[in-house]
Amino acid sequence: MRRTLVLLACLLTFSVSSGSVNAKLQGLDSLVFSRLFSYQKNHQQEIKGYSTNVYTKLLHQTHRRNFTLWTVPTMYTIAKGRRTFMSEQYSRFTFNDFGKFENHRQVYYTTIPRNRSTMNVAVEYLVPNFYGPTIYRDHILSPFCRENRVYYRYTVERSSDQEARLRFRPRFIKNTQLVRGQALVHIPTGRLVQVELEGEFDMIHFRTRTMMGTDSIRAFLPRITQLFGEFKFAGNHITTNIESVFDCPITLPDTVNVDGDEHLIDSLRPIPLSAEERFVYANYRQRHPAPATQEPTPAPSGASGDTVVAPPAAPQDTTPTAPTRRHHNYWKEIGWDLIGEHLIRSLRAETKDGEGYVKLSPIINPQYISYSHRKGLSYKMKLGARYNFSPNVFAELNPNIGYNFKLREFYWTVPLYFVYNPRLEGRFMLIWGNDNRIGNASVLDEIRQEHGDLPELTEKQLDIFDDKYIRFTHNIAPLKWLNIEAGLVYHRRRALNRADMERFGKPTLYSSFAPSVEIKLQPWAKAPLLCIDYERGIKGNDVNITYERWEADLSLKHKMRRTQTLNLRVGGGFYTDRNKNYFLDFSNFRDDNLPEGWDDDWTGNFQLLSSDLYNASNYYIRGNVSYEAPMLAAAMVPILGRYIERERVYLSTLNTSRTALYSELGYGFTCRYFSIGLFASFDRTRYKEMGAKFTFELFRRW
Repeated sequence: MRRTLVLLACLLTFSVSSGSVNAKLQGLDSLVFSRLFSYQKNHQQEIKGYSTNVYTKLLHQTHRRNFTLWTVPTMYTIAKGRRTFMSEQYSRFTFNDFGKFENHRQVYYTTIPRNRSTMNVAVEYLVPNFYGPTIYRDHILSPFCRENRVYYRYTVERSSDQEARLRFRPRFIKNTQLVRGQALVHIPTGRLVQVELEGEFDMIHFRTRTMMGTDSIRAFLPRITQLFGEFKFAGNHITTNIESVFDCPITLPDTVNVDGDEHLIDSLRPIPLSAEERFVYANYRQRHPAPATQEPTPAPSGASGDTVVAPPAAPQDTTPTAPTRRHHNYWKEIGWDLIGEHLIRSLRAETKDGEGYVKLSPIINPQYISYSHRKGLSYKMKLGARYNFSPNVFAELNPNIGYNFKLREFYWTVPLYFVYNPRLEGRFMLIWGNDNRIGNASVLDEIRQEHGDLPELTEKQLDIFDDKYIRFTHNIAPLKWLNIEAGLVYHRRRALNRADMERFGKPTLYSSFAPSVEIKLQPWAKAPLLCIDYERGIKGNDVNITYERWEADLSLKHKMRRTQTLNLRVGGGFYTDRNKNYFLDFSNFRDDNLPEGWDDDWTGNFQLLSSDLYNASNYYIRGNVSYEAPMLAAAMVPILGRYIERERVYLSTLNTSRTALYSELGYGFTCRYFSIGLFASFDRTRYKEMGAKFTFELFRRW
């Protein structure tokens, strides 16, 4: 009996002590989470315009490579030759918001041929935004944000009197938007002291260690960041080690832009090089000795308040040496640059004064290739040019060209902007382009009335016309919630089958000229945007079409928690005062021949609707809803879910005189390789067909 009582007493004591320990742990958990999740709110700082000097060193090692490395943006620079490269740079980072910064590189020294750089996308991993919903720009859900707690499992243990160690991992399944790791948290404030992450996104497996600042704005920014990145693609295997030091004391004038000066970078380096890094430099300098007459770059004269350090003078060697002559195959280097710079990277050239530029999208760019069930394969290119007349006055030219292989149609849009008041959105705009082929709503009826219902009329495409237009508008926003755009538009529509149109005695050319006005209203920042369009045709000497058109469109893009987005759009339009020869051509209900991508054109458009139905009714009423989230259904599927970045569901409805109730239901997702959407269409409640849309996403962020 006594033994039994002693055993019960021991069990009771153990349970009480265990309960107190669990209570203490639960208390520590709640305390750490409460202070961590509210740290940014309690210590909010204005970061816009904040600048800091940043030193970065990079060591790239190529373990395996093949010819496919040429097709990867910025990687062609190390696709041949040596396998180990070293780079250093000294930059000025200017922040517009947490996680959003501009990198102004001032000094750069590298062993990569022709002072090139590689894997530039890795720079964003150096400046995390731990307290926001996403750590790196628009991706990687932060485990230190209260909204994302549903995605992670946590454990907390005390590391010292003032610090706790927080470990975290994905709650459900490994996903490219989630990370695992640990962090040291300052218990009294909830401030992150040090963070270690491991994850994989956009072809890069990364491990980072970030030491955070201690006070004011610096508490939200890194003090030191170390990154190990591993890139594997099509048999290529490349690793990179990067270390960045923030808040370096030496400030260079903004005009400094020096490449290839080892003495200058030596004077700016705040941390020593490792033995491996010194070996890479020694090997490079042995292969590329500096000319005997080289002099160190003089120190730039600093502006008032700048701390400028002159580079140390190079040791003088009085022993006469024969000059080293380097042999270059310039044609080979030029050809290499043409392939790397122009085929797979954007081409950009600037004017001597730096006020203007011309750019061209890559000739080989997977992002500009798309496929849809209805339209087939399409490809497009973008060009651009800009010149700044003054800080607030500039002109831009942004042509888009594209070709559809299934329809065998070539499209172009050439918009020219002249902006004279950016604050009020004051600008003039001139656009020249061609729209989708359009049908005339009355030409076939007239031919049938005059010549009978001939069986070949349907095959001859007598009602199809090419459409070219010129639009000139002026835009102004006199109030924050009011935008007014007024202008003129001229359409020139020519029959596709001119010979048969002339045989039936019908005109082959129809022209229209119309003033137009568009009013946009948005009473407050997160309110729906109401757009009202009005256009009325005017008859003239060579203008044979008159019409009047009204349209209204209400759209809302609502940002939700955990980077979820709800898109809503509803609108309608109708024609009045039309003559018998008219073309039904709406502004907000049209078949886009130069779509932009996942976010721009997949919401608010119909993916399976026949192109004939866009111009077959004198009125329309439409509604579109889409919901987007980082993880919905496919992200929970083993293996596949690891690579899903975003998912979407769609619902679109339409009513016209030709379609009593047409609707589409769709689901889509995007991953590192592509975006794909599956859609089903319905006539009232009757199923019609299913189709897909596909666009490449490979290296979109690179």
